[in-house]
Amino acid sequence: MNNARAVTLLREALGSPAMSPGTFLGLASPTAIEVAALAGCEWVLLDLEHGGGTLEQVGPSVQAAAAAGIPLVVRVQRPERSVVGWVLDQGVAGVMLPRIESVEDAREYVSYFDYPPKGQRGVASYTRSAGWGSHSVRDTARGVCMIQIETTGALDAVSEIATLDGVDSLFVGPLDLSFALGVPEDFDAPVFREAVTTVVAAARAAKIPVGSLISDPARIASMRDYGMDFLALGSDALALRKGLADQVNHVRQSDTSS
Repeated sequence: MNNARAVTLLREALGSPAMSPGTFLGLASPTAIEVAALAGCEWVLLDLEHGGGTLEQVGPSVQAAAAAGIPLVVRVQRPERSVVGWVLDQGVAGVMLPRIESVEDAREYVSYFDYPPKGQRGVASYTRSAGWGSHSVRDTARGVCMIQIETTGALDAVSEIATLDGVDSLFVGPLDLSFALGVPEDFDAPVFREAVTTVVAAARAAKIPVGSLISDPARIASMRDYGMDFLALGSDALALRKGLADQVNHVRQSDTSS
């Protein structure tokens, strides 16, 4: 699967009428991408902000995602021009930008996705995204720009951010946003629920998809009620820990009952 196809698949998944499931990759294992695809995930996100991976895992992860037939998104540690451009050169389908504080931040960072004169992305023809020189750089698919709304500054400016040219999607960072609002991990707090409703409304007005992350399957229903278009179902690390913990508990319960 080439880069253009991956970008198309991601845009189709995020814009689907049904809520699109994916997951975060915190273990930096390309094999986890294959497992996620077999589980039915429609996309995966390599988390370089909080996960165990580094930029060295981006290339192998792109290859694994292509082999598995699903698009890969990368959340960068910081939205720096050189980092965003390099990640896009590796052929990822999209890049998630964390810690946006204002509409000015978002406008600057979005420019890293486009070549001059529109944007600031550096130009090279010998990259994976350009098919190793097999086609013109002008024909390179533009990666999906996903803006995280997880600070009060971004929340206050979300309507403006959503309508910026080049912003393709919004993503509610629930933990950071709950801390920023003074209700840590209280996803039922009125101020948090109001904030999520505001973000979804801004995305709807701008006609772009909006998503979020959960760690508890019980919250899927509430995410659907908000109107989320896509949802990250925890992470590979959370799934591994929970799956093993459930089986370990079964073993211990069988020992005490025998």
